Amino acid sequence: MEQVKAAIEAFVKAGDNRDIVALEEILHTNFQNIQDVFFDEDRICVFSKDDYIELIRTEKFGGSPRSIDFHSIEHTGNIAIVRAKLESQYLIFHSLIVCVHDNGHWKIINNTPAIEAK
Repeated sequence: MEQVKAAIEAFVKAGDNRDIVALEEILHTNFQNIQDVFFDEDRICVFSKDDYIELIRTEKFGGSPRSIDFHSIEHTGNIAIVRAKLESQYLIFHSLIVCVHDNGHWKIINNTPAIEAK
């Protein structure tokens, strides 16, 4: 599952570097980011691919390098489900990331992080 890991690493690096071009490439057209909090708001937030990229572009998301600790990868057919911990100097993301094999490439279709401040 090295290709799945590489896709997730590309996704994380693109966010860390606020690389919009790389995000456009690695995120599936139907990508969603679902999270339990949005800054100081205590609510479930669902962001589309366009929403997510705009949050990166406007520097509300991203910009801090994160390490990746892969906990598990389950792969069936064209779907891979990954549990990983992403950690920056400010936040820890306990993430469930779903990848799909689309046109010969693994793409991120869903990111569901549980976020905790350090």
